[in-house]
Amino acid sequence: MFENLKSFLYKTAFMILFFVLAKSCVSDYVNGGDKNRIAELAQMINDKTTVTADLSNEYTETTIAKVVKLYKFDYSFKLNGQSYSGKITLNEIPNTNRLNIYYLINDPSIVSADPFEDLKSEKEKGSSISDLLVGIVWGILAIILLISLISGFKKRKKPKTVENKSVKRNEKRKSEIKKKTAKPVEKISEEEKLRQEIEKEQIRKEKEDPSRFMPK
Repeated sequence: MFENLKSFLYKTAFMILFFVLAKSCVSDYVNGGDKNRIAELAQMINDKTTVTADLSNEYTETTIAKVVKLYKFDYSFKLNGQSYSGKITLNEIPNTNRLNIYYLINDPSIVSADPFEDLKSEKEKGSSISDLLVGIVWGILAIILLISLISGFKKRKKPKTVENKSVKRNEKRKSEIKKKTAKPVEKISEEEKLRQEIEKEQIRKEKEDPSRFMPK
């Protein structure tokens, strides 16, 4: 029971994840890159606004399609007496815990480790069919998991239906057996009825005859 529930939860979680990834990839292909993000990255490059940030010792590793690995770090830095912090994603683990990053001059909380590569990726969205193909793959995987979940529900319901049918059949057979073994009602013919009535009448007359007590 516990194993079935665990498997169901895993399949559901992966199905939702695949649907989200499929929607994201297809949306990127249809709508193209984020125009606001493109403008922000271009401004970072033009302004050349950089700062050295401190990275956390711990990071979160994410693998995409079992090929690409991404590493998410916590960062913090001070600028003009103001402290800023957040999370930044890198393509590789840096050698030191200090990293030179770009920031948006109007809002230093918006940063990029490599605005040139990020800008290129944003502009390629919608122009490359690879996003659409990847989205289709994620969608197919999500549909396969959905079908697996539905078939699992049907398999769990089937035994109950068979059991109910067998119980009904057994009850029907028992009722048929009872009907067969019941004693048949004896039918009395008209002649037998007449004979019984004559006998009853004779007995009644004998009882009413006063001479039945006198010696013969």
